Amino acid sequence: MSDFLSDEEQLERLQTWWRRNGTGLVTGLVLAVAGLAGWRWYDQWATEARQATSGLYESFLAAEGEGRTILAEQLDEASEGTAYHAFTLLHRAREAVEADAIEAAVAYLQRVIDTDSPDSLKDLARIRLARLHQQGGDGVAALAVLAGVRGSGYRGLAQELKGDIHTERGEPSLAHEAYRSAFEEMGGERERPILEMKINDTAPPVRPEPESAEPEPQIAEPEPEPESAETVQE
Repeated sequence: MSDFLSDEEQLERLQTWWRRNGTGLVTGLVLAVAGLAGWRWYDQWATEARQATSGLYESFLAAEGEGRTILAEQLDEASEGTAYHAFTLLHRAREAVEADAIEAAVAYLQRVIDTDSPDSLKDLARIRLARLHQQGGDGVAALAVLAGVRGSGYRGLAQELKGDIHTERGEPSLAHEAYRSAFEEMGGERERPILEMKINDTAPPVRPEPESAEPEPQIAEPEPEPESAETVQE
């Protein structure tokens, strides 16, 4: 029908439509462009941040002494909750153990667990923290830490360590159960002679079956003698 309208009528209808819908159309277009630009900016910023953190972590690994400490503090501020930050804390915990600074090592490992680190690195920190508690003679604290291990990649190690702690505490039945669980978690794709030895050493003793009592000999009753012919005739 628009073919039959004059140019003036078509222009007037276009102007009317624009007055009704033009503002919303422009606003939506502006928001779409702004959203696309914002996403590209964020993506570029995140990429640059990851590259900067990666370079900072590599510098931390190569540094020594006070320079290494300064870079560790920079990573604390720039990358808390990331895998790089968790790896840095794990390195610092190991160095603290080597320096016999156990309290500092415990603090580093606890920070990995408490911050928004990747779950797999949290489980690794729990395993190492539980070992420190075990070596310090606090089996209760070690078992409490191991209870938080959830990832399939570390459940087997956690169960084996639980078995070791229960063995040290004189709880062979709990140790045996933990070792069996560890064996099942680790799968049977390869032999695990040490773990199998632990399972056998904590297994409950096999009780011998009671010997069956020998049946008492039966005494056969004497058969009655046959009557003689004389007795029959009487």
